[in-house]
Formats: sequence, C-alpha cells, structure tokens
Amino acid sequence: MSELRGIIDKYWEKVKEHRYWLHQHPEPSGQEKETSAYVAQVLRDMGLEPTEHVGGYGVTALIQGKGPGKCVGLRADMDALPLTESTGLACSSLNPGMAHSCGHDAHTAALLGAARALKQLEDNFSGEIALVFQPGEEYGKGAVLFLQVGALEGADRSFGVHMQSNLPVGQVAMNLGAENASVDHFTIRIHGRSAHVSTPELGADALYAAAQVVTALQGLVGRLKNPTDPALIGVGVLRAGEGYNIVAREAVIEGTVRCFSEETRAMINGKIADTARGVAALYNTTAEIETESFTRALINDARVYAETAPLVEKVVGRGNLVVKELSLGGDDMAEIMAVVPGVYAFVGSGSEAVPGSRLAHHTPGFDIDERCLPIAAGLYVESALSWLK
Repeated sequence: MSELRGIIDKYWEKVKEHRYWLHQHPEPSGQEKETSAYVAQVLRDMGLEPTEHVGGYGVTALIQGKGPGKCVGLRADMDALPLTESTGLACSSLNPGMAHSCGHDAHTAALLGAARALKQLEDNFSGEIALVFQPGEEYGKGAVLFLQVGALEGADRSFGVHMQSNLPVGQVAMNLGAENASVDHFTIRIHGRSAHVSTPELGADALYAAAQVVTALQGLVGRLKNPTDPALIGVGVLRAGEGYNIVAREAVIEGTVRCFSEETRAMINGKIADTARGVAALYNTTAEIETESFTRALINDARVYAETAPLVEKVVGRGNLVVKELSLGGDDMAEIMAVVPGVYAFVGSGSEAVPGSRLAHHTPGFDIDERCLPIAAGLYVESALSWLK
C-alpha cells in the first residue's frame, strides 16, 4: 500500500483541483453538461479516450492492461442538489440554487485521481478497467439509463464509494449484504365532487377521503409485514381544496416506499393501491394511483464482499472497516450491482476539524474533510488491481 499511496499522493493536488472545480459547478440530475465535459477533458489529458453522452450526460473510459483479462467497473456519480450552499468555502457554488451537498463532487474527483494512478500502473495488470461517471443518481434514473445502452456489458465486477458525514475520516463502512433500501414514489389522486360545506351530503369530500387514506397507509407497515423486515411508507405531500367553505373536489397525495426485500416491496406497493381505492370508495370518491420505481435495494454481493474487505483494511488499517448502519435512503448503484456483482463502500468524511463535514447530507452547509479523498481513490485503485491480478 505504501507504493500505491505514494502514487496517489503524487496526484493529490490534481484531485483537490478537480474537487474544487466540480464543487463550484454543480448541476441538476440529468443536466450535467459542464460537469461531463470537464470530466471528459480531464480523461483526455491523461491519454484516455472517453465516450460522452452515455445514458444522457454520462462519461465512460477504458484503461487497458498489458493483456486480455477480466473487466472491472468503477463508478462515481456526478449530479448535485437544488440547494443554496451556505458553507462559505472559497470554492462555493457559482450556480445559484445548486450545491454539491451530497459529496458527488468528491466521488468524481476521487475516481479521476484513481484513474491517473491506474493509468500509470497499466502495465501491472491484465484486462481492463471501465471508468463510469454517472449522471442522474439523485433522481434515481442514471444507472438504469447507463445499463440500457450497454455501458457495463461484459464487466465482471463493480465498485463504488460514497462519502459518509457521520463516519470519521479514516473509517470505511461496508456490509455483507444490505446497505440501502429500495425507493419507490407514489402519487394518489382522489376525485370527489364539490358542494357547500354546509351540505356535505351533496358532495364527495376528496380532502377527508385523502386524510383517511394517509392514516390507513401507516397500518400497512405496522400490521402486514414481519417487524424484523425494515420498511417505511412516508407521505410528504397532501394538497386539496379550493376554499374554506367548499367541499374539496380533488386531493393529491405523494409519498415514498422504502424496503430491503423485493417481496415486501411488491406487497406494500400493491396494498397502497388497494387501500387508496377501498378508503376512497367508502366516502363516494375514487382513487387513481401511479407508482414510479427509482431503485432497488442496495445489497453487496457476498463473494465480492469477501474479496474486498481485506483490501479496505489494507487502505485504512485493521479495525477501521466497520459495519454500516442500514439506511432507508436509496442509491441507484444498486441497479449496477444487480447486473454486475459488486460492493459499495461508505468512506468516512467527517471530522471536528471541518465543522460542515459532520452535517447531514442534503443540507446547505454540508462539507467534507478532504483527507477522505485519497482514501476513496485508494479503494478504487486497490479493488481494481486486486480483481485484475
């Protein structure tokens, strides 16, 4: 590891330069035009031949070893969030209302640093390394679009990293099995009939029916599944009504389902539709349901985990690979790992020295302790070289 760390340290200033540029130029999911152009140019400057506009604004590139062999896919996401940054950093966002508040700038910078090291080491392995810079993770579509155009066809292994603010720098969290939940989005439209509130019997109250639906949905998780199988139904939107004295004609409910089991996921989504229609009918209204799948549960492959765990300890030291707490947040790296066996490592990026680095992801003051960057780059490099021995 000392020789490899020396190579990674050689490119440390470049990695920081990449991270600062990316942090200043955050772009929304599916609109990563400048980001992808920057990544492609950096790869060209290394002597690689990137392919652009993969599944939208995605970028891929291959590093060829000294001879034929297996293929490893290394993935980083590139999109940002619709937030106004409050870190006060010198490299703060230049794009109003957009911020890298989830660390995707760090993921991309780390993989660019790893690419430089792997390019230097291309005579040390056989096979090829597919560098995957993915757009659209935050809205859960980027990985699927990548796969649909065959971006990782023929790959034997996959690996990715994510920064973790509640984990101290120097530790890495990775599980044998599940790490993140599946994510589905549902919209329920309740159709009723207007009337004056003094004569509710002449109308059909969509607002009241919607309120009863929201309440009934919570019972699905508590009463219809095994309590040891984590799942969540969250409702974040309930819109209804035209006036204080008018029986609501329409109501809209929006929410999300999070699960770790495909069986539970199918059951809950089906029961949401049944519950909405049944409750709506009680109050002479009707329900229309739409469900959109964002990503499946992220579950590390057992064999790849066994191969990777020693490599993680090689990078961060014995005792610094820790169990990851299950998260009901999703990550569409799960879609890649469902096709290409792999693992996802959560790299500690928090420290008392950088106050914003301890804040939750998806908040305006989110930051990282930059000491996480060489760790993330080292994990990318070690995983690729080990699998291509």
